Amino acid sequence: MKTSKYSNRTKIIIMIWFLFTIPFVISSFTEIIEKKPIYHWVCTFSVLGWMISMYFDGKNKHSN
Repeated sequence: MKTSKYSNRTKIIIMIWFLFTIPFVISSFTEIIEKKPIYHWVCTFSVLGWMISMYFDGKNKHSN
């Protein structure tokens, strides 16, 4: 059985990041979606969460 090198936590954070990044990018270039600060903050916190999650994934890999 092939195992993924990313944890479920990292996969969830990346999905949330993509979910909020797409409207953020669209709202930056068009007026279809109103630009809201929630997109910016969720994208920022998702990137930080992704970096922290990847750090812990690396720590777990080295401890085994």
